Amino acid sequence: MGEAALLISLGNRISDATNDRVMRLYEALRDTNLGGIGDLVPAFSSLLIRFDPERLSETELRAKVEGLLHSPVPLTARKSRTHVVPVQYGGEAGPDLACLARSHGLTVSEVVRLHTQRIYRVYFLGFMPGFAYMGRLASEITTPRLETPRVRVPAGSVGIAGAQTGVYPFSSPGGWRIIGRTDERIWDLDKSPPALFAPGDRVRFMQNDSQTESQAYSPASLPAPNPVFEVVSSTAPTTVQDLGRPGYGHLGLCEGGAFDKEAAIRANALLGNPAGSAVLELTWTGPTLVARRATTIALDGADFGCYCDGNRVPPSISWFVRAGSVLRFDPGASIISGARAYLAVAGGFDVPPVLGSRSTYLPAGFGGFEGRALREGDVLGANSVAGPVASLAGHRWPVEGAGVRIRECVLRFTRYAGEGSAGEEAAAKLAEGEWAVSTQTDRMGTRLQRLHGPRFESNRGDLASFGVVQGAIQLPPGGQPVVLGVDHQTTGGYPVVGVVAQADGPILAQSRPGDTVRFDEIGLDAARVLRKQTIGRLREELRAPFKTLARDLQ
Repeated sequence: MGEAALLISLGNRISDATNDRVMRLYEALRDTNLGGIGDLVPAFSSLLIRFDPERLSETELRAKVEGLLHSPVPLTARKSRTHVVPVQYGGEAGPDLACLARSHGLTVSEVVRLHTQRIYRVYFLGFMPGFAYMGRLASEITTPRLETPRVRVPAGSVGIAGAQTGVYPFSSPGGWRIIGRTDERIWDLDKSPPALFAPGDRVRFMQNDSQTESQAYSPASLPAPNPVFEVVSSTAPTTVQDLGRPGYGHLGLCEGGAFDKEAAIRANALLGNPAGSAVLELTWTGPTLVARRATTIALDGADFGCYCDGNRVPPSISWFVRAGSVLRFDPGASIISGARAYLAVAGGFDVPPVLGSRSTYLPAGFGGFEGRALREGDVLGANSVAGPVASLAGHRWPVEGAGVRIRECVLRFTRYAGEGSAGEEAAAKLAEGEWAVSTQTDRMGTRLQRLHGPRFESNRGDLASFGVVQGAIQLPPGGQPVVLGVDHQTTGGYPVVGVVAQADGPILAQSRPGDTVRFDEIGLDAARVLRKQTIGRLREELRAPFKTLARDLQ
């Protein structure tokens, strides 16, 4: 699946025996000393392996996997827990229960009895952090997803989809049929691991009509240490991001972090910050900020027309900001630039790390600044730096053209041909067509609308969910492709056409609604060469000395 992931399919049916094989392979790879494995995402009948092709070749990884599959490796004697989950069924807590009962010719009480009389197996965690896919339901109440997903499903909602049941850890959109709600906390960052359920656990639901609405994790609001900026106004999403939190795919949590990681690294480098320091990711335009103290900033990525006290601050330059100065962005500038800019500050923005990262994960509302986008009145802190901050000003990249984006782009992709593939014909249609970025685009996915070229046939995508990666091109019902973004779901049940080459990730991150997109299919070897060249170029840029702006400022 792309140049840096393999999907190991062990079957195409949902069964305990197949899932046992998946978990044996997952545990064996998790415990191996094989360097270069980045993340492991088990699903019903498959295991996604993300790896670094510069440290571990695909040939070596395949050989290791085949050896483990042919070895009689027993499942680890882990403590498989049994959970009893109290549920309030029906009414406002279960808006789909009565309709579901009528569709099967049952009473509400009979549906509740059938749902509570079984002990369910947790197959895997996916869709969102902590969401456990459990099965199997009694055949009498097996029900397909809703035709049109809800915009909001409350945290703690208990749902049914096909022969599976599960509990929503967070308030989110969702297409499962909601039959009840529990006040059990499914995801709790005060615990380790934060997920209540784990693959192999057993779950029994128990009727309890005294339930209240589940309270999802809510980060504490703390005064900003060493305050540096106050938000005066914000009309578009601005979040705190770093390079992400890899290694939690098995819990249903993607790596996340800055969408255009190259731009974030460059902005930090201008100030001498470590590459993984927290920055602000500005989307479409920037907020108005007032400096609480003197500092130095740097911008990279899209050019949103930044001004400091009326003076133009271009991208790719480190700029001294006096206490009381005001940063503003021209809302009209972004129409000729990209979608995201990155604002770094001397020392890096200081917010509490969550699971080893300061990145904001908006779908679940944690990390970054209180798990959300910035708004008026927020005060951001920054880490201290050695020496005067003014000494960090006056640097620019030696590379010309930083931050420049084009409105018409070509995304190179590698075809996906494994379990859940959309097929060879779909890949050809993708490459033949011309697409426009839809307004329904965010960090989770870039949705595309067809401008020219052959149509895709509608595909319901009734597949057993499997692991997916950032850049995967899904084909949901309706035939309009979606390219998964940096906050993508770790698993999905839609056919996959291919995966955008990692070298073109920044292009995808900077695409705006209305931009024209074409696709060019390339081979895996070519994608890996591009990846290596991109990493090498960035390393060379980081080693090169900065040009001083002293003469220009005079």
